Amino acid sequence: VVAGEQVKVEQSTLFQNRDFPVLNDYRAVLAGLFARQYGLSAAQNEQIFAGIKAKDLGLL
Repeated sequence: VVAGEQVKVEQSTLFQNRDFPVLNDYRAVLAGLFARQYGLSAAQNEQIFAGIKAKDLGLL
């Protein structure tokens, strides 16, 4: 399963003509995992991941 935004891999979508583009902010995924795994509140997550909205993918 692939979660998040995806693009077709072709020359025009590569970053600097060689690297896959970064399309997802994995801090949001980690914030969601930490909230679910460790029971962190939104305020606690804000202290760890300032300005990032937690994304709960329902993995745990």
